[in-house]
Amino acid sequence: MDAVWLIDPVSLKFEYITPSISRISGFGADETIGTSILERLTPGSARRAVAMIADIKAADQDGTQTSHSMELELNKKNGETCWAEVRVKQVEEPDGPPKIVGVTRDISNRKNAELELENQNQELAKALAEKEELLKEIKELRKLLPICSGCRRIRDEDNQWWPLDEYVRAHTDTNFTHTICPPCKDIYYPDLKNQT
Repeated sequence: MDAVWLIDPVSLKFEYITPSISRISGFGADETIGTSILERLTPGSARRAVAMIADIKAADQDGTQTSHSMELELNKKNGETCWAEVRVKQVEEPDGPPKIVGVTRDISNRKNAELELENQNQELAKALAEKEELLKEIKELRKLLPICSGCRRIRDEDNQWWPLDEYVRAHTDTNFTHTICPPCKDIYYPDLKNQT
């Protein structure tokens, strides 16, 4: 399923590629050999691939040959793109200049699953933010206590109306003592108006 290939590190042209590339990109081996990797990659991936090859060349000059791996987006023959994991290494040719050898594996299914997971995570984050906003609104609404402007009865969450003192007694640890304020004393007991 993987495609194995060889490119010239200077021209970046394919010198060899296995026929399995056709399952990945739709291009046959004969259509790929002689073309540049820049033609087979999307612009962003092409820039990253060139940087990776420069790193490989620099590492080889330091004597630290290592393989590199990266995810790149390939252009397909049908005009679509697909994601591939590409592993590359510079190899020394016994009687010629070094070459870059690589393996390309189609990881489109994995990338699609990652994208779906990312979309679900974004939807979940949005839903959690909406929930937090609703909880804030509910807290604000709970601070509001519906009270009749005429008889001063309070409506509870079951839509029942309570006398003020009964509601407060039922919902808090408060007990009432009854007294009368000076303005009400003057209204209800006018004959006591001048008494303290």
